[in-house]
Amino acid sequence: MVKQPGTVTPVDTDGRRLRYQHRRPELLDAVVDYVLAHGVSGLAMRPLAAAVGVSHGTLLHHFGSKENLVTEVIDVLRQRLSEAAGSTSEPARLADLTDWWRRSTTEERLPVYRLLFEVFAHAVREPAQYERFLRQVVHDSLALMENLLIADGCAPERAPLVASIVVAQARGLQLDLLATGDRERVDAAFALFVDLIDRI
Repeated sequence: MVKQPGTVTPVDTDGRRLRYQHRRPELLDAVVDYVLAHGVSGLAMRPLAAAVGVSHGTLLHHFGSKENLVTEVIDVLRQRLSEAAGSTSEPARLADLTDWWRRSTTEERLPVYRLLFEVFAHAVREPAQYERFLRQVVHDSLALMENLLIADGCAPERAPLVASIVVAQARGLQLDLLATGDRERVDAAFALFVDLIDRI
């Protein structure tokens, strides 16, 4: 019998089950690639398990729930962004914001942000289910920006508000870039924003 492209035979499935049995990082990489390619809208654990060649129970054993799985996927993708940049994916100083923007919005990295915003939409609807995601991606980013601001001389009591502006503006322009593809305008808008922040 000729195997159709994209189908999973019992031999393939059994072989990959054995391969992934004690190699969670490899399984996570396969899951990341699948989610990055297919998104999270309509994502279900059973079809995902079949696609990567493990049982539904194996996925639950390793990840606990779909929401935890998605959060781990985002963690891996953020780490990939960091490694690709050769440094941390976040700016080290406020003066580095423009360079950070340029490094973080290259064409090969935009699919990661597309997935990130898709997960954001789910998290807004189900914050309790995505508590870990929101804590890591939202609150951690705000805390990092607050620290940068304080190090640059911003008053500690003012830093949370300014950090909220910076993070919200960066994410808004990332979404704008994804939606319009108008890189020249969006890049210019971010450069103008950085100039304005310097005056706060």
